[in-house]
Order: sequence, then structure tokens, then C-alpha cells
Amino acid sequence: MRRLAELIITRPADAEQMTKLSEGLRALGAPLAAVEPRAKQELFGRRNRVHEFLDTGAWPAPPPDGSQMDFDVASIVGGHLNPGGIGASYFRDGDEAVGRVTVGRVFEGPPGRVHGGVLCALFDEVMGSVFRATGTPSAFTGELAVRFVGPAPVEAELEFRARETRTDGRKRYLEATATGPDGLVATATSTFIDMKPEHLPTSVL
Repeated sequence: MRRLAELIITRPADAEQMTKLSEGLRALGAPLAAVEPRAKQELFGRRNRVHEFLDTGAWPAPPPDGSQMDFDVASIVGGHLNPGGIGASYFRDGDEAVGRVTVGRVFEGPPGRVHGGVLCALFDEVMGSVFRATGTPSAFTGELAVRFVGPAPVEAELEFRARETRTDGRKRYLEATATGPDGLVATATSTFIDMKPEHLPTSVL
């Protein structure tokens, strides 16, 4: 599906070709359209760290250093079940979270460059992954500030690296950098707010 989206964006096609493609996609999707939709919470399953906290009263320990970390399987950023996702992957490096992604042209902003809003989304999610890397409470984004330093090329690997710098009660302060083949492309700072059980949807509880 991601490859198809890329082809539609980057290949010229006439009206007849696009009509045939549209008809074919509708036919392929018809069986799924007839199925009752499921809530997003069902995608997480019982392995989700929020469920583990609710079951045990303790947040799970960090994964092994260097290992890949699951975030949200349905996320538009790094969800491996989302066919429209950007395709990011996250890894633990000590107390830091590292995101790696090669952004395709479907997310192109200026010619040859990643859309700035996509970079913001990537920062948000890699920062949210820090709490998995440290085994600390999950948190919601309260504020995110991004400074664009240089162009981020599409179709080239980008690395996002995030860390927590300090805490103040339920407030968690983080910073992150994004680098590409030619060096630094952006920096970010954020404030996250610790998650409480009463803030979760009833369907999760």
C-alpha cells in the first residue's frame, strides 16, 4: 500500500488509468468494508505497556539495550500495521530513544525534501518512545517546539535521537535532534505529562 501511494504521487497517469485503479481498489476493499470496524484499543492487545501497568500497577522494565521498541502498531508515524504510515522504527540506546526512517516521496514537501510537518510528527513519536527506553510512565505530549536547521532529504535515512533532560512533578522535559547524510537537519524540545489511569479511555481500562 505504501508503494502504491508512492507510485500514484510520482508517476504520471491519465484519467483512464486512474479510473481503472480506483475501480480496482474499491473492489479489493469491498470485503473489508462489510466487516464491523474495531476500536483502536483492540490493535494494541494485552502486550501493550499501558495494559501491563493497569494489570500490575508497575510500568514494564526497559527492553534490552539496542533492541527495537514497538510504539503504536496503528500509528501514522511508526505503526507497522498502518499502510499509510511513514515507516519509522525505534530503538533503545541506553536512556535514549533512536528513530530511524527513510521518508518516501509521498511525504515530500519542497522538492526533494521531507515535509516539515512530517519531521514534527517524527520528533513527537521518538520522544514518546523515550519512556519505553527508560521504563518510566508513559506520557502525553503537552508542548513540542521544532527548529529547522537544514533540509531533510527524502529517500535517505534520517536518524532521530531523543532523551529526557529533567522532570518537575508530572512534567517531563525532553530534547531531540534529527540528522541526515549531510548532518543536522532539525532540533526539538518538548514537555510531556505523565499518564494517569483515570485519563485513559474506559475501553482501555
